[in-house]
Amino acid sequence: MRSPATGKLFEAREEKRQTALSPTVDADDPLGTLIGSVVIRGEDVHRLRPKLEQTLETPAALAEDAPEFAARVSLSTGDRTAYAAAVTRILQTKNPRPTRDIVSLLHGLAGSPYAVARALQQLAGEDEHRELRPDELRYALGTLEPEQLLSDLPPTVGRIVRTLLTAESRLSQRELADRAEISTRTIRNYRDQLEGLDLIHVDENGYRLALSFQTTTERHDPVVPTGLRKNQTLLDVADALLETILPPDRYGDPNDLLGNALFWPPNLSRLLEHPTVGPWMRLAAALTAIEPTEGSRTVQMGSPLEQQPLSHTTP
Repeated sequence: MRSPATGKLFEAREEKRQTALSPTVDADDPLGTLIGSVVIRGEDVHRLRPKLEQTLETPAALAEDAPEFAARVSLSTGDRTAYAAAVTRILQTKNPRPTRDIVSLLHGLAGSPYAVARALQQLAGEDEHRELRPDELRYALGTLEPEQLLSDLPPTVGRIVRTLLTAESRLSQRELADRAEISTRTIRNYRDQLEGLDLIHVDENGYRLALSFQTTTERHDPVVPTGLRKNQTLLDVADALLETILPPDRYGDPNDLLGNALFWPPNLSRLLEHPTVGPWMRLAAALTAIEPTEGSRTVQMGSPLEQQPLSHTTP
């Protein structure tokens, strides 16, 4: 559906063009902005973005006598800001306040801001205004379905994490497999990646999530992934991840497709874009409170403008 103003730009039917509004264009500032916003959600929605950008930039052929104006449309994905906004909005009525670590964990583990809202709605209200604890976050995330967790990763990873979220103590590999309804081989397939990001801890007593159990001890001595430490960089986490998933000869090879990303100058964008490692790296970026560079993009819809106002130029 086109707005009355853009009808003057792209409408080919003369009768429609005659009834379309004629915008008043300031020759010194012929750029407009989109009024309102649209949210698109769904599985694999990121695959729509290239086509959406192309369609917005060239929705149709310009009319012969189209006025010289254009509108800028900003496109962005659900980034940390969106997650933080959802957290703040839900918790403001319940009193516990979010911390940097809480937002990072929700950004990394919850599949969308909608999943964040659903999880936090399960928490009871508090009379005391205090920080939300990691053990309370464990409970909230445990109310989500597996497909609402780590949705960029294979579904079985969500099943593993959800099972560990709802466990009250460490689980053996067999117990974890039975409760998650997956094979022990599947657990072994993802153990290195989950350990590399310090999301799980494994010892002779079994598997646990690196998030506080609801016990008195861990309420006072919280357990969280090391990636949440303020001195941890994305490079640190990428190093730990590749060290666990690559054999030594590839990890230390400056000519390896993945291993060379760590050599100077580091090229983490290659890892973020990799079809297999990329989803794990984006999880690492969320835990370290670092946004990948892809972020937002603004496209211009309308007539090509030979001269743009200084307020819209990029230095």
